[in-house]
Amino acid sequence: MIIKTVDLRERDLAWHVYDLITDAGCTTWDQTVWRSTSQCGTVGCYATHVALAAGGRWLVDIDPDENLWIHGTPVTAEDKKDLLHGRITEYMIAVDGDPEHHIETVRQQKVIHVEYRAAHLLRLDELLSVYELFNWNNSAPMLAKLLEEEFGPRPRPQA
Repeated sequence: MIIKTVDLRERDLAWHVYDLITDAGCTTWDQTVWRSTSQCGTVGCYATHVALAAGGRWLVDIDPDENLWIHGTPVTAEDKKDLLHGRITEYMIAVDGDPEHHIETVRQQKVIHVEYRAAHLLRLDELLSVYELFNWNNSAPMLAKLLEEEFGPRPRPQA
């Protein structure tokens, strides 16, 4: 999934990504998965799109045969064993400013689950992000309602 990186945060990023995923040509939004390659290319949920739009990079590469790779070498059971929050394919490389209490380590590399990266970028309370905004069964209209409640109305396009 290739998403153009933007220099936006919080409200502007939230609405920018909503516009991306609700565009008629978008084929990469699936609110039910953090990241998947099993459907017509790579897809992800709203949180995934937020993290990628802000420049997030996945720890794991997934090839067309769905083999998993970290820096060109296969993912091992050892790589996965200590992760606390999800599957290894759901982790991004941590960057300065990511919340330390959510950073984990794989192969001496600091990583963070995509959910925590997105919540941090939007400056959301983690419980809100998990149980409301990032909920797997949100439709586009429900997501718009939640964004409006959290961030206010959609910003007007720049002239």
